[in-house]
Amino acid sequence: MTTTGDETIVQTIAALKAPIQQWVRGWLHTERTAARAAELGLPGGGDQFWIVGRAGVLGDADASVAAGGLAFLGPERVRAAWDSLPPQLTHRGVAAEYAALCAEWGEAELPRFGDERLSRLDALGRRICDAADASLGLVFTGWRAIEPPATPAGRAALTMHVVRELRGAAHVVAVHASGLTPVQAMLASPAPAPRTGSAWAERMGWSGPFDDTDGLRDAR
Repeated sequence: MTTTGDETIVQTIAALKAPIQQWVRGWLHTERTAARAAELGLPGGGDQFWIVGRAGVLGDADASVAAGGLAFLGPERVRAAWDSLPPQLTHRGVAAEYAALCAEWGEAELPRFGDERLSRLDALGRRICDAADASLGLVFTGWRAIEPPATPAGRAALTMHVVRELRGAAHVVAVHASGLTPVQAMLASPAPAPRTGSAWAERMGWSGPFDDTDGLRDAR
């Protein structure tokens, strides 16, 4: 089959979207993540660890900055997690713990793929991330700046998380370029339930009343 360069790019994106998203779900919402949240004394558990861990690369900024970086999470949901850290923790420190958990998962789960394949994955992932403009998104840029682990499995795990943050940053830019806000994009999502509509927006921390999705579908 002969394809143009643009067609090949679209096919590659379609083939990689789900694996990139699903890869890091191996550690984002696991029992180990929830257990580590409890060890750190996070009152919001794994959900708070997820929010502050991702955006903590922004440092001790106001919650509105973190919400802007995460984009698809409602500002009040982000603020509730951001402003309730125990006094012994910093946002940057929680991000460091999150990165360590990512590497720990990789070192436990990925060695079966072999160091050669993992090193290749790490190298290709970093090549993509290093070529991206830092202005795409500060959460992505912050994660890209974290020192990678020494082991091939740990490095591959962290690199794929950075790739996922790059994908998320590009998603936000594309949404705004389409004339939509992040919450409008969720409302008009073509994904099957429950990842669409007002129920999905509320689950992500937004409050109604919401825009009519009929007028948003074409832009989405």
